[in-house]
Amino acid sequence: MKTSIYIKIKRYSFLLFFAATTFSSCEKFLEVTPKGKFIPKFIQDYEELSSNPSYSSNSNAMLERLSDNIFLRDDRIKTSLTQATTKAYQWMPEFYLSTETDSGWDPMYNNIFNANIIIENVTKLDDGTEKQRKEVLGDAYFNRAYAYWCLVNLYAKDYNAGKADTDLGVPLITVADLEAKPTRATVAAVYELILQDLLKAKDQLPDEAKNVYRNDKTAAFALLARVYQSMDNFPGAKKYANMALALKSTLLDYNTLKFKDPLKPLAGINGKPLNHQHPEMISLKTTGFANILRDHSISPEFLNLLGTKDLRYVFGFTTLDRNGKPNPDIYPLYIPSDLNFNIGVPEMMLISAESEARAGQIAPALKLLNDLRKKRFTEDDYADLTASTSDEALKLVIEERRRELFGKGLRWFDMRRLDSDSRFRRTYTRDNTAASYKLEVGSNIFVQQIPGNVMKINPGILPNPR
Repeated sequence: MKTSIYIKIKRYSFLLFFAATTFSSCEKFLEVTPKGKFIPKFIQDYEELSSNPSYSSNSNAMLERLSDNIFLRDDRIKTSLTQATTKAYQWMPEFYLSTETDSGWDPMYNNIFNANIIIENVTKLDDGTEKQRKEVLGDAYFNRAYAYWCLVNLYAKDYNAGKADTDLGVPLITVADLEAKPTRATVAAVYELILQDLLKAKDQLPDEAKNVYRNDKTAAFALLARVYQSMDNFPGAKKYANMALALKSTLLDYNTLKFKDPLKPLAGINGKPLNHQHPEMISLKTTGFANILRDHSISPEFLNLLGTKDLRYVFGFTTLDRNGKPNPDIYPLYIPSDLNFNIGVPEMMLISAESEARAGQIAPALKLLNDLRKKRFTEDDYADLTASTSDEALKLVIEERRRELFGKGLRWFDMRRLDSDSRFRRTYTRDNTAASYKLEVGSNIFVQQIPGNVMKINPGILPNPR
């Protein structure tokens, strides 16, 4: 088990190299200099670089603003019209100005740069043991794969086996070259690298990670499951989800949670674990913008799906303000907490369940769903889900993913991939009255725009259609 406390780590802070180019007279595509010109030399240096919190703390909070699960009042939109977060809620063609840092692009390429330093150099070290070097290398492959999965699923089209060889992905950078000006690789090439990295990582990572910032085999299996799911390779997704679950299957029972003051839900929740101590955690993933959903409500459609007896609603939303009085919002308000982007046990159960349903295996799919849901309802309110066809079972899985994975940065990716499935594609709408916000079937907005400052510095990077 990963240690459940944060460890004191020497941070090797490399500048966000695409953001840094804004201030560079040279305007190199990879204008980044290690802070203090530190270059790791010893195995301890590389172990500490592998434990850099940036790998686990740079998840993109903006994904929750893109989701159809939330509602933001018209007056709050009006006071923040120029902010990227508001533009994301409105599903605008672009969120960022060319002078702004893109929270999806910059942090991930910074992590890739650091991972490349490790991959290039750690095996050349004379000190340390072979085991230490292998584990550090496994961390680097895992972290690079995770970064590229996040990037390709934000700035490129959803994986389509028939088009992946021609669809534009994101630039592939596999060496720590500060002078490089790479163009966009294909979606197929990006996924090929992701899979190569993860297959290497699973063979080099330990059974048990040294701390919450390091990775282990279970994490590699779990990320492989997520990647294969996003490629519509459900046999592969099921294989690795089940391998992860064989090693980690703990679920948090929501019946153990209690409000500190039942009359004031916003005062806090007893028994709710911190992200880095969460019993369901397989790989720690957090965001530096944890308050992005403050003052947001649940969307009426999601409220209808979730229901008020589900403990995920009870401990996630409230109709009361901090003083215990009815709040003025139209819909129940989100109870602020750190967004939990962890790769976790519930996600693996849902990936396995979806794979079973798509293969026509109704009973195994439902068992996974019901095993999960038993931990999300009181005994009096719980009832098994049932289905008579594989399509019905699949619909139940997709709905359960939406309930369970709220606030975990995955709903937007589901919206993207389901847009190519005739059973689930639809036009998304916000319930605001001052303006109409729609995301049409097949919209180009499902593929985010490459940051303007990046395309300015490197004209070889083609923009996404608008």
